[in-house]
Amino acid sequence: MTKVIIDAIVLLNMQVMMTVTQKGQVTIPKKIREKFNINIYDKVNVANAQGFIKVTPAHDILDLAGKFSFPKGKSVLKGRREIEKKYQRV
Repeated sequence: MTKVIIDAIVLLNMQVMMTVTQKGQVTIPKKIREKFNINIYDKVNVANAQGFIKVTPAHDILDLAGKFSFPKGKSVLKGRREIEKKYQRV
């Protein structure tokens, strides 16, 4: 997703140099974290993007917890069994 790299450069209007620590860690500047809504303890994906390191916010399935409600009288376990009939775990 080239957009992330371009947005970060435009946001700061300059190149950002970061130091890699002894543990291999870098700190994403606050303005970039705010722009892409990356908060403390959030996870990010890191990928090789044709000679660049691409960092994008990661989305966890647990982020969906509480976002959906089931019709009254319907069993969550019964719904899960129905879903598992149609989809195979990988």
